[in-house]
Amino acid sequence: MKKSTYANLYSRSSNTMKSSEIRELLKLLNSPDMISFAGGLPNPDAFPIEKMKPIVEHVMQTHARDALQYGTTEGHNKLRDVIARGMGQQYGAPQALSNIMITNGSQQGLDLISKIFLNPGDKVLTANPTYLGAIMAFQAHEAQISAIALDEQGIIPELLEDKLEYMEQRKEQAKFLYLVPTFQNPTGVTIPLKRREKIYDIICRHDLILIEDDPYGLLRFEGKREPLIKSMDDENRVIYLGTFSKILAPGFRTGWIAAHEEIIRKATIAKQAQDLCTNNFGQYCIFEAIYHDILFPHIKEIITIYKEKRDLMIDALKEFFPKEVRWNKPQGGLFLWLVLPEFMSALTMLPRAIENNVAYVTGEPFFPNGGGHNTMRLNYSFASNDQIKVGIERLSHVIKNVISENTGGIAEDFVSIP
Repeated sequence: MKKSTYANLYSRSSNTMKSSEIRELLKLLNSPDMISFAGGLPNPDAFPIEKMKPIVEHVMQTHARDALQYGTTEGHNKLRDVIARGMGQQYGAPQALSNIMITNGSQQGLDLISKIFLNPGDKVLTANPTYLGAIMAFQAHEAQISAIALDEQGIIPELLEDKLEYMEQRKEQAKFLYLVPTFQNPTGVTIPLKRREKIYDIICRHDLILIEDDPYGLLRFEGKREPLIKSMDDENRVIYLGTFSKILAPGFRTGWIAAHEEIIRKATIAKQAQDLCTNNFGQYCIFEAIYHDILFPHIKEIITIYKEKRDLMIDALKEFFPKEVRWNKPQGGLFLWLVLPEFMSALTMLPRAIENNVAYVTGEPFFPNGGGHNTMRLNYSFASNDQIKVGIERLSHVIKNVISENTGGIAEDFVSIP
């Protein structure tokens, strides 16, 4: 069959799909000398390998006949139940078993939600910037994304309300608002309590659903934990997405949706057509890790590791970067967000960085409606401690050279930025 024939057969939605710039970039970073701050990867040294070995053995000895079989589409009931109760114990948002569905990572949750809610041309609201995987999921279902600006405390409620009022005047209706309220990907920003309350009030008054994506919420290094917006939800407007990828291991590909049982029923039907069920063996292993008190002590260990890496990266930025570059200091999660001078393009600079064996993710793909040319995301969880300092020094040389070329002089000396 000729290659040109395929193009005539592809669906309309597949022709609108775009590959993840981050996943494509990772393919290019195979050099042993490359230091990558690009992916959102957990550190393999943080995987509970030795602790999980007896768990896997226990599952095989005790539950093999069930764990190796197909499971129900909704998921392993013991895992669903412990998640439902844990959301009450950990988050103040207790759920019933019927409110929980296990997914192949929270990314599948995004796709299922898109599948059951979105028609081509439907409107979705997000923060600006926002998680690239969400943008891809919504665009794959041909949604129109409107992005609302954020500041150091997350999406700005007043702008959200202005947008909704404008849409209502035009007789338009957004299907839902998507947010990562805690340690947002890509910026690391966390929405404080009062702003969360404002956001929930706004979605109630404007009859809107909220998708609360929370992959990093338990990875808090310091400061007070903010309550889930789901914990405020007395109108069943919040669909919560959780995952074990960042707090246990991504290889299990296990996440969950917490939502009204009617939504869970719809999502279950949609999932049946996708993959029948989530990895049953992995679900058994995760349940046993929780039951045998491995998960939460392990999260404490991860926090210690990642906090040290975040601090090392910030110290290196202070030591090596010119003062023209700004960055934040998130209280948890996996990422720092950097803003370069306006005249710089992180995308144009990336090949030069790769030539110098250091990689990052450009900010532009995280902006659904364009922008962010002078921004970048740095991941601090994956690189070794030694690599963090070396990589930041390499990147600083690239940035200084670009600044010098554009200003006709030398970048100002390194300064400490609070």
